[in-house]
Amino acid sequence: MTDKSRLISLTQELVATNSESPPGGEAEVAKVLRSHMEDHGISCVSIGPSKRPNLLFSTIEAEKGPLVIHGHMDTVPAGPRESWKHDPFGGEIIDGLLYGRGAADMKGPVAALSEAMIQYSDEGHTTPLLMLATSDEESGCTGAEEVAKSGKLEGVQFGVCAEPTSLNVLVGEKGIFWSRLVTEGKAAHGSRPEEGINAIELCVEALEVLTDSDYDYEEDALLGTQTLSIGLIQGGVKVNVVPDMCEARLDMRIVKGQSPEGILASMNKRLESAGLSNRAKVEYIHGKSAVVTPYESEIVSVSMDAVTRITGVKPTPTSATYGTDCSVLQPKIGILNIICGPGSIEQAHQPNEFIEVDQLVQSVDVYLEIARHFSKG
Repeated sequence: MTDKSRLISLTQELVATNSESPPGGEAEVAKVLRSHMEDHGISCVSIGPSKRPNLLFSTIEAEKGPLVIHGHMDTVPAGPRESWKHDPFGGEIIDGLLYGRGAADMKGPVAALSEAMIQYSDEGHTTPLLMLATSDEESGCTGAEEVAKSGKLEGVQFGVCAEPTSLNVLVGEKGIFWSRLVTEGKAAHGSRPEEGINAIELCVEALEVLTDSDYDYEEDALLGTQTLSIGLIQGGVKVNVVPDMCEARLDMRIVKGQSPEGILASMNKRLESAGLSNRAKVEYIHGKSAVVTPYESEIVSVSMDAVTRITGVKPTPTSATYGTDCSVLQPKIGILNIICGPGSIEQAHQPNEFIEVDQLVQSVDVYLEIARHFSKG
């Protein structure tokens, strides 16, 4: 039976331990989580750098089973404190809602995974259950990359990612392509603009070319269509100087039939066709292809059954528009994942982020149901 007090206490302690990224420093929150788990007999191995560790827990030391449940320890920055009605590191509970940065994304879900691990261990199963807590998920999943390189999860077949889904079951996610558009002009005095080449104007023109229409993709009911957002523009040094440099950063969520490499080539080809390639270029920042777990996979049916039994609501499988560690663990290790966690993704990255305590408790039972299915005894 879920120890609600223990679950809430760990969630509050994790929320209170700042792990904003940037700057990125999960060591303290990792220390809290590791101490909690080892106090309850769960073994731990640290992977990666000490300042940004990834923790791999097992209910049976040095052994692997077919399933890993996982989440990340970093959060996005809390932002301006005046935007918050509640202390972003306070873990305050009001009317059944626990508030704080990471409450939903995803320190609450990580606490739920931890509680499921402890209960599974107490039940005496002979099949090991693994739990992975990663660093630096928010800025590119580099923690998951470290884990994949380590080989520590080789042979693990299935995964449950506890990102907040309101306990719906997601079976895929769009890919990511982050890029940098750089335009080069020629500086001149602001009173004689005809003597210069305005890099900001070039950037605007190039952005129109790059965002004018969709890039080639394969129709897919699950993943849907691509999205493209201009997230940042920087250029110029003074109001009275024609800018010689400008940069824009783009966030594209890619779908079936697209790859980061293919999109990069297509973008630069568009610039070339528009006669802009001599002063405008798109550069790669970060990217991962979309991933999908087949509906017929065992982890999908088991997870849907578990959610239905615990919540009384049958999930409607869909895909995530955002990126998760599944984008690394699935293609690089071969782990078939579903995404299912307490809390709403609408709360992620928002001021006054919260998670429903009742749903947090329910999620522990969902994870236990899934883990018990894969246990041989």
